[in-house]
Amino acid sequence: MPITGLNHVGLSTPDMARTLAFYRDGLGFSEIVSFSWEAGTPGADAGLGLKDTAAEISVLIAGNAYLEVLHFKNPVPIYFDQPPTLNRQGISHIGLSVRDIPTAVELITSLGGGVIDQSTQTSQLVTDPDGNIIELHVDSAHDPLNYQALRTVVPAVSTGEPNAFTSPSRSVVTGLSFAGVTAVNAQELMDFYQVAGIHSTHSHQWSSPAEAQRAGQVALGSGASHVLDLSNAYLEILEPARANVLGKPASARIIEYGFNHLCFDVADIASTHADLSAVGMRCFADWTNMPGGTSAMGYALDPAGNPIELLQHLSASSLMWPGHLSI
Repeated sequence: MPITGLNHVGLSTPDMARTLAFYRDGLGFSEIVSFSWEAGTPGADAGLGLKDTAAEISVLIAGNAYLEVLHFKNPVPIYFDQPPTLNRQGISHIGLSVRDIPTAVELITSLGGGVIDQSTQTSQLVTDPDGNIIELHVDSAHDPLNYQALRTVVPAVSTGEPNAFTSPSRSVVTGLSFAGVTAVNAQELMDFYQVAGIHSTHSHQWSSPAEAQRAGQVALGSGASHVLDLSNAYLEILEPARANVLGKPASARIIEYGFNHLCFDVADIASTHADLSAVGMRCFADWTNMPGGTSAMGYALDPAGNPIELLQHLSASSLMWPGHLSI
């Protein structure tokens, strides 16, 4: 059974207050819920494949997708790179659709973010206060990551009522348009996601920054980009042409700092879990029904070692209900 959308991107941060001040208070994402757990919570440990985890979490809604902000108190995460780079295998950046780039850049710098000197007429690389890379872009009918072409998919469930929530402001940022993954073997990932019903809708090769379509491609110099349509957002797989793409440490865990996992809504977790496990997905533990019975989830690694989460909504009262999302 297929992936029906991008539910959320996970962001692990060393400073929860600073990150919320940036994304929630500054960019206008709204907070859906916050909670925490202490060491000695077996369910959390099993799902993450770690022992004695302790963390606090805040779930934000960006409009068309959620951002799950995590601050792990134990174990303490590590940085792969300081500052983060697009030339590292893994979930390297996110894209935000904005109303206009100069206004967004001014806001981001006023909130403690930074500007990377890589841009095109319709896109600009910036960073959040932790240094995580964000590509700002404005809508263009010729852009394969055109935000206005997206659509949300609401699960057909017969139980529960959606929880009350506050919509994001969207005065500057209109949504989380894509998640970016850097890979040395893009075809491997495209084959993997095709099993879950996700297909590449656009590919582009560039041999110099002058041929790049967006700022992230400019930063890499040359390579190939493959865009996968997740319905409510895009997944962009960047394959640098350079030979010195950095790998993730062998000891990398799902909790490490930065954009640390992608969560996909699925129509049926049992069949999707089985289908993806047959083509290289590695699981920390079996998928499980969440307390309250409103959803079922499971963490895993895709064939490239990127942490992913599969999430099936069993009730409209599910915490990160797709019915709250809109383009």
